[in-house]
Amino acid sequence: MTNEQLTQEVLKLAEHQAKCDAERDNILMIIEELREDIKSTKSLTEDVHIMALNIKSMQETLADTTKKVNAISSQEFLEFKENKKIIKENILNKIIGTIAGIIIMYIALKLGLDKYI
Repeated sequence: MTNEQLTQEVLKLAEHQAKCDAERDNILMIIEELREDIKSTKSLTEDVHIMALNIKSMQETLADTTKKVNAISSQEFLEFKENKKIIKENILNKIIGTIAGIIIMYIALKLGLDKYI
């Protein structure tokens, strides 16, 4: 091989080396970007996992709270019904007592027992 051919070969190799170096740098940059993306994805995944655990905990707390509210509401409703029934009975007893008293007074007046009253 002549010097000129060797020089051309060296130039081709140098050009090829420059292309390879540029491609290598490009690949290293892509790899670094992928590493950053993986870190971000890991962080995001951990955050989502923590959020899922928190949501599950909140759902359990909400379910417990709902049960307690339902129990309290049910108990208060039963107490309200019972109180309403007692009030109706008391009013009815007073009305009956008043009517009975009026009837007895009327009968006593008709029988002439008003001098004893």
